[in-house]
Amino acid sequence: MTRTVLILTVMAALAACDHPDAPASRPKAAPPPTPMSVAKAPARPSEPGAIVPALSGERMQEAASVSQLHAMPRLNAKVFSVSGGDPAVNGLVTYLALFAGSAEGWRVYPLGDFAAWRVVEAMPGRIVLATVEDKAGPAGDIVKKQGHVHVAFAAGGQTPPDTISVALTNGRNLVNPGTDR
Repeated sequence: MTRTVLILTVMAALAACDHPDAPASRPKAAPPPTPMSVAKAPARPSEPGAIVPALSGERMQEAASVSQLHAMPRLNAKVFSVSGGDPAVNGLVTYLALFAGSAEGWRVYPLGDFAAWRVVEAMPGRIVLATVEDKAGPAGDIVKKQGHVHVAFAAGGQTPPDTISVALTNGRNLVNPGTDR
């Protein structure tokens, strides 16, 4: 009985700590300022800005086309997409890049064109993407289908392989569940 009374007393005391009418035992600290909450007005530069010309060249155009990136530094790999497909249907032209060293740079492999993707698994020699693809439906409408892209490659060597394996699996149809690809 005494033990039960002690437990109930402790529980009541703990419950009172969160009660809005309970006196505060210590003042709450103000949340740390965020970069946007520090200044009320935009900061003014202390000196005139530097004049910076636009960069030219095909490589800058390619870099500016990157629209999505998932870096995997532990694997010396990244999956990225460039804008270049039809923006309304499967507009993400997607690639895997494996780093071959400072002399060669990145070795790049095409994975496919998708409406959306995300990396769901990444380990040495294996990367899996969850994908959404747009396909023409039976009535000429656009049908979204979920699937996965399984990428396998030789890992552990100094140089990335010349080829990789890309296997597609299709999931259920997002618009018409009974429709297959």
